[in-house]
Amino acid sequence: MAAAVRLFFENGDPIAVHTLAAAAQGVIRDVAKARDLNHTSILHDHPEVPVEARKEWFNILNSSRNFFKHANKDPENTLEFDEKENEPLLLDACLVLTELSNEALSEANVYLGWFTTANPTLRAVISNNQIGDYAVRNSISPQDFEVFRELCDAKILLEPTR
Repeated sequence: MAAAVRLFFENGDPIAVHTLAAAAQGVIRDVAKARDLNHTSILHDHPEVPVEARKEWFNILNSSRNFFKHANKDPENTLEFDEKENEPLLLDACLVLTELSNEALSEANVYLGWFTTANPTLRAVISNNQIGDYAVRNSISPQDFEVFRELCDAKILLEPTR
């Protein structure tokens, strides 16, 4: 997951970000299931998705992942990939990962801080959002990927002097 988040903040290849994030999300979900977490994915086991619609929902969620992973099944097929798909995929994996880990300055927490900075109406939904609070207090723009990338390497958060 760390590599996907760092590549995202480096404006790396969006398909590489997607592939890394999707693989990490699969591992994270498996570990969460093994540890009996209530939710192993905000996307995959959302209670608002009716049981009869889940197969279609999963196909929509996994269409890009499956296209990149299984090109041999239909090598003539094409995909219009929207790099914005990476944001909810990263969000989903990072939310579950933060439940599994207590590392405050992990890449997952930096991504959650960026996400809530970019989507301020969702700030209240994510608790203990230390990076998001830091970004707001210090007027860090969600477009300033370099700062968020640097936060991935931080060991402690220091407030700038004013």
